[in-house]
Amino acid sequence: MIQPLLDPARAADLLSWVLDYVRREAMFAAGDRVLAAVSGGPDSVALLHLLYRLRADLQIALGVAHFDHGLRGEESLEEGRFVAGLARSLDLPYFSGQGLVREMAQREKLSLQMAARQLRLDFLKETCRSQGFTKLALGHTADDQVELFFLRLLRGAGPEGLKGMWPATAEGLVRPLLAVGKEAVRFWLEQEGLPYREDPSNLNRRFLRSRVRLDLVPELERSYNPRLKEAVWRTQALLQEEERFLSQETARLLNEVGRDRGPDFHSLNLPGLWKLDELFQKRLLREAVGKILGDRALTAAQVESLLDLARGEKSGGVTALGDCRVARAGSELHVFRRLPPPSGVITLLPPSGVVEAPDGWSWEIREGAGRPEVSQAPPPNVAWIDGEKVTPPLQARYFRPGDRFWPAGALGAKKLQDFLVNQKIPRWLRLYVPLVADARQILWVAGLRVAEPVKPTPASRRVLQLQLSPHTPPTRRLWEMLLACR
Repeated sequence: MIQPLLDPARAADLLSWVLDYVRREAMFAAGDRVLAAVSGGPDSVALLHLLYRLRADLQIALGVAHFDHGLRGEESLEEGRFVAGLARSLDLPYFSGQGLVREMAQREKLSLQMAARQLRLDFLKETCRSQGFTKLALGHTADDQVELFFLRLLRGAGPEGLKGMWPATAEGLVRPLLAVGKEAVRFWLEQEGLPYREDPSNLNRRFLRSRVRLDLVPELERSYNPRLKEAVWRTQALLQEEERFLSQETARLLNEVGRDRGPDFHSLNLPGLWKLDELFQKRLLREAVGKILGDRALTAAQVESLLDLARGEKSGGVTALGDCRVARAGSELHVFRRLPPPSGVITLLPPSGVVEAPDGWSWEIREGAGRPEVSQAPPPNVAWIDGEKVTPPLQARYFRPGDRFWPAGALGAKKLQDFLVNQKIPRWLRLYVPLVADARQILWVAGLRVAEPVKPTPASRRVLQLQLSPHTPPTRRLWEMLLACR
């Protein structure tokens, strides 16, 4: 049975309506600690008051979070003070954050609204994690669902995108007001005498969402269907019913065709992918990209572009989707989070102790007498070399065109690129492989092999131990990717 929308004429019933809805959707469990995201606008203020009044029935504890996007100067600050005062009046813990939305939008080539959403959600999720909240409550309403439907329709999204937002997700996001329209929310706030703030940017027609809200939806209601919102709601409810089944089948197929190589690195087996119906080919691509981008929906055109990339005859092409990169590597399609550009050369003077490189790597050199007595080869981030066969200075750097390397155990030197190909390192990752070289040759390709000419022997009198450690999130992610390909 499809959940109906609350009639604005029944706004007085909002409290019981929301209680029934959250129970029907199993949004909360007894003992949940719920962080309510409150902007100060009517929807989020109503969300907070409703959850506060229902906290005993739902057996939950509440906290309040507010994020300042820094876009409207004093108005933004006033909204923050208002929300802080609201939390204080309810005797609830309060958490605030702010971000440089304009700077991120320019840097990441995102719209202001997309950058604001990403920064806000990152802050809210991190607050939940660090403060021990088990659920994040958002104030999206049925009107937001309708706006999202038309935004995605205008951009060419498929059924998976048109279905809209879930009432509750496995990651702990809940939307208790999703079956309520904004009109009913405002009526209820007025009846209860509860103040809120208005965001003037919601009236700015420069934003596509505002034009959909202020122009497109009202025109469709006037000229085509006065009950448009209910019609879209029913359509999305039907799409969500189908999506529940399809998502289960997609998860099963992804387990067969896909492989998680790390938290930000996933791959799809292309021969396995081509055996599937095109519907599931597209869904698996969406799912793999979604592991990086979260719940951001891809357009149908973007999915077709990824299929074209996967069908291409040559490996190495990379497609950018926001913070996600997709590349074909032989019989696999790799999906990974964008990496910062490789840069920098560091001179290592043995024995030099630890050198913290500006690109996020930590290099350590230790000197010992003879080869260390171990029963097995060193871990991938450690290499032993014969110090007497090194021609200073030692430098830590990345791949360069024309590099040659003589891998330990090989008969002679070869192009470093050929060695990396043989080691199954995809083209997109080769530029990021850290290595150590002296004045004459490459001594160590980190994580893979030392050079034959400097490999220690029982006769070696001076052995250097090189150790590489990632000390930033990007380098840790890069190291995980490199090890996953070995």
